[in-house]
Amino acid sequence: MNSDEIYLENFANPAHSWNALNDPVMGGESSSTVSIKGGLGIFEGEVVDVSFLQAPGFITMRGEGDYTDVSSCDTFRLTARASEPYEGYRISFGRRTAPGTRFARGFKANFFSPVGPDMVDIDIPFKDFTISWDGKTGDPIETCQENNTNCPDVDTLKNMKTISIWGEGVDGKIKLEIDSIKAVGCTGKVSNPAPAPFTTIGGDSQGSATLSPLFLFGVASAAFFGAIMKGLFTSISHNYSSVNKSNNINPAAV
Repeated sequence: MNSDEIYLENFANPAHSWNALNDPVMGGESSSTVSIKGGLGIFEGEVVDVSFLQAPGFITMRGEGDYTDVSSCDTFRLTARASEPYEGYRISFGRRTAPGTRFARGFKANFFSPVGPDMVDIDIPFKDFTISWDGKTGDPIETCQENNTNCPDVDTLKNMKTISIWGEGVDGKIKLEIDSIKAVGCTGKVSNPAPAPFTTIGGDSQGSATLSPLFLFGVASAAFFGAIMKGLFTSISHNYSSVNKSNNINPAAV
């Protein structure tokens, strides 16, 4: 391990449980599975439209628990490979919400994974993450560069508590195989305490929730409900207006 990098997860010896959480919690039809096989975390599924919203839903691969302090680092790194072309990858961490919001939790950034047989390093600077993002599409509303109050805070970087990889806001199939998740560009003392690994059977495992399913359901439901209400309010406002007018990435070292 390089002295300037810190592991958040190594799927050859995972320290957290990983689970799928998808939009059917609020009536969508997207689906995904999360498994750990052959030393890789595998996120596979499909994002489809939520019929009554007429917009793409979401799928997530979520890891819960305590994470190593990465407050001395400047970049988030996924080492992964994709088998399907997909344009709607996002990644998020933490549980904070933006001031004045209740539903969009954590700091989120978009990323791209090229399709191919080789593992690649996907680097996302922490300055590219924002707490101000659209609960309906996952896209940023106001970036960290535009307003530094949207940037990841030190307390969250000291223990992210939750990391999620998303397929969101874009219809399509996903297959992402992840070797590891790290923080890089770290300075000062680099420590890597290893939490007790998540038990596997025969080298493979299927994630099971560390937090209660009710809690996960509540978080996802809240985020999706917020997006739905925003969409309905926009639609109602538009219709009311109409009525009035009638009587608008680097290859990984191998």
